[in-house]
Amino acid sequence: MSTPRPRNNTATNSTQQATSGQTEARPIRYVVVRDGHRVSDKEYDLPTDAKCLAEIKFWTAIATRQSYGEAVEAVPYDSKRHRVW
Repeated sequence: MSTPRPRNNTATNSTQQATSGQTEARPIRYVVVRDGHRVSDKEYDLPTDAKCLAEIKFWTAIATRQSYGEAVEAVPYDSKRHRVW
C-alpha cells in the first residue's frame, strides 16, 4: 500500500491567478426595453445616443397609443434577460 502524496496546490493557484488577470472588461452596451422586455435587436454604446433616443421616443409613442403607457427606457444589456430569440 502506498502512502498518499500531498497535493500541490501552488501550480493550480498560480494558473487561476494568471487566467483571471487576463480577462478584459467589455464595454457596457445598452438596449431599449418596454416594461422590462427588450423591444428591438439593436444595441447602443450610450443611452444618450441620438439613435437610441429616437428609438425610445418611437416606443414611447407606441406605448401611449396602443397600450397603457408602460415605461420605455435604455438599460444596460444583460445576456440572459435581453437575448434575441
